[in-house]
Amino acid sequence: MDFTLTKEQKEYRQGIIDFARMTLNKNESLEKFSLEMWEELSNFGFLGITVSEKYGGLEESYLTAGIALEALGYACKNNGFVFAVNNHIWVSQNIIYLYGSEQLRDKYLSSMVSGRKIGAIAITEAESGSDALSMVTRAEKDGEDYIVNGTKMFISNGPIADIFVVFAVTQWEPVKKMTAFVIEKDFEGVKVGEDIKKMGLNACPTSEILFENVRVPEANIIGTCHSGSKILTQAIEWERYYEFVPHVGAMQRIMELCLEQVKKRKQFGKSIKEFQAVSHKIAQMETSIELVKLMLYKIGWLKDQNRSAYLETSIFKLFVSEAYIQTCRDALQIFGAYGYTQEYDIEREFRDAIACSIYSGTNEMQKNTIFEMVDIRYG
Repeated sequence: MDFTLTKEQKEYRQGIIDFARMTLNKNESLEKFSLEMWEELSNFGFLGITVSEKYGGLEESYLTAGIALEALGYACKNNGFVFAVNNHIWVSQNIIYLYGSEQLRDKYLSSMVSGRKIGAIAITEAESGSDALSMVTRAEKDGEDYIVNGTKMFISNGPIADIFVVFAVTQWEPVKKMTAFVIEKDFEGVKVGEDIKKMGLNACPTSEILFENVRVPEANIIGTCHSGSKILTQAIEWERYYEFVPHVGAMQRIMELCLEQVKKRKQFGKSIKEFQAVSHKIAQMETSIELVKLMLYKIGWLKDQNRSAYLETSIFKLFVSEAYIQTCRDALQIFGAYGYTQEYDIEREFRDAIACSIYSGTNEMQKNTIFEMVDIRYG
């Protein structure tokens, strides 16, 4: 296989790195969402990477989008902001683009690609995290509309989103079935909670979303009625790829920081890179980065062939999240007491990284999924 990037991919990647370093690393925005940065990124044309030019997008391949997201994660140290961008692109805008009707696309996509409207996905509930199928938010037919009632929890982009992709139960018996809807923040009965204070990823606001007798036009169904489980599965696949691709870039950035640190810091009269206990940590970082890049390219290729990557994205999510957390933990050890202070970026990087073993399905859930698919394939 040829892993060489094309001239256009190399130039696009470098353009994103130059843009992000110059525009997206404002220290005052590291712990809160920046609308100014959002507008800068929108103007750069990043939000519509794979979307049709009809809606203002770039129509790039999914592999090129993966390369672009890796570059953004590498050059933009604001991990929470990158997480907010991915929530908008891949599990809100992209779901409408791929599975919505022409009417829904025309109604919402141009404003989302241009950044004038921000998107979010609403799946999780208080009693259903990784077990999404146990959700109780319901949508009942009423004439030409549906009436939605329920509460969603831990919704990334919740406080800043204008458009929600919402999953609700539309049939309870004999088999529970869900439907996906597009619901606007301004629909009567939608209430957005306050930003939930978190350990990290603070530039991506998170909140509760309440739906109280919200009247939603039938035309706002994504796909067809009762097809929500299938769309949810597709959404999870996109999420487990693109939300974890930037972590590969972040791992590269942290590894380079560590390399710089071990060269300049001295103990016992010599550079600390001379100690194998230190140099082996960096060797492990580079090993992990190279391995996850292979999966990054493979999944991008699979999606460009319009093929399923459900198993591959679960493996990718599991491996990247554990490697990312370990990279941050080792970086903190290398920086020592300095790494534990807020003067350096390492403690924030570590706080941001911890969350990735939880969101998009816990790592324990990924192992269940991987085993089930292996059992089917080889059992």
